[in-house]
Amino acid sequence: MKKAALLCLSLIVAMPAAFAEEVIEEIVVTATKRATSPTDVPFSLNVQTEEDIKRAGASNIEELSRNIAGLTVQNLGPGQSQVAIRGVSAGQIVRDQPGVKEQVGVYLDESVISLSLFTPDFDLYDLNRVETLRGPQGTLFGSGSVGGTIRYITNQPVLGETEGSFELDLHSVTDGDIGGAAKGMVNLPLGDIAALRLVGYTNQYAGFMDALTDNGKKDDVNDGTNNGIRASVKIQPNDMLTITPRVIYQEIETDGFNRQEVFNIFANPFTTTRPAINLDEREQFLRLDEAFEDETLLADLTVEVSLDGFDVTSVTSYTERDILVSRDASALTGSVSIDVGLPESAVLIPSNLLDTTDVEQITQELRISSNGDGAIQWLFGVFYSDTEREYAQRLPTPGY
Repeated sequence: MKKAALLCLSLIVAMPAAFAEEVIEEIVVTATKRATSPTDVPFSLNVQTEEDIKRAGASNIEELSRNIAGLTVQNLGPGQSQVAIRGVSAGQIVRDQPGVKEQVGVYLDESVISLSLFTPDFDLYDLNRVETLRGPQGTLFGSGSVGGTIRYITNQPVLGETEGSFELDLHSVTDGDIGGAAKGMVNLPLGDIAALRLVGYTNQYAGFMDALTDNGKKDDVNDGTNNGIRASVKIQPNDMLTITPRVIYQEIETDGFNRQEVFNIFANPFTTTRPAINLDEREQFLRLDEAFEDETLLADLTVEVSLDGFDVTSVTSYTERDILVSRDASALTGSVSIDVGLPESAVLIPSNLLDTTDVEQITQELRISSNGDGAIQWLFGVFYSDTEREYAQRLPTPGY
């Protein structure tokens, strides 16, 4: 046993010499609205770098959350996740209760993108890092940041360099469908003072839920696609001024939901005269096809001015988001028909529940911060937000 212990010790001592030339990557975060080391941040912070994201094979926040203590994601399907930090979230996961304010703020660089019950499922390709700020962040990140804040920090355009990357993925789900993804990035110089960075991706979600219907069985009904593009331009005429306009567009479409049922009135002999149906694991009963659509447009402009003694930063953003949740509500209207004593012909009428959420948001942030090396660092800022959210619920039931 002593020889084994000595052998292990000699290997540990020898390792630094073998890796003496390895360069340790320095991590810089902007959790306090200024570039600093994570050790200088006065609250609990987790940073997942680009290498961490690649190593984990994560393509969205749910997959990344497995490596972040205190961060949990309630999966309602792509684009419908509920994020919680240290157990604090909006408190509800019901799709048709949109009035609940999100309690965890989600930011893409400097722009607010969080929306209660519908956390945007942005792809993590070409991200520099993801910062998870635990605890209340109302001072610097006021929009829905009572429980904490998640920040997606993208790679910025690089002046004077031409570079690119791509990624292909193909995978299968046990007892499910085949999925895959194609992603790419290109960075192009635009003269001496500007550069363009263009990122595009397409994801094919592999379905794994089966639906039993009146006409037989449908396999993998919760499959779908996620297509997006991100274009940003960096303009830097001198060392004092940096202007970065950006446009992001993403579209998510799925054919169903990852909902498993153990009971359905149309598959139960005690509520109707229909034959009984046994629902197995990852199965649901449908009388109508379901769908989810999420179209997101984000345009923002960041202007940074570095002066002697302080920096001035202006962030203007515009967000437009259209969401459709189409669900089979036949069991809902059927159960009501049973309760009020209507005949079976009314109980069996299919019913489609349509939830729509349309959001337009304009935000403006202006802040001034010190840039010196003194013991006292300061930051002043103002934030303005104008959000218009229209929610509608319709239940068309022809023949009822």
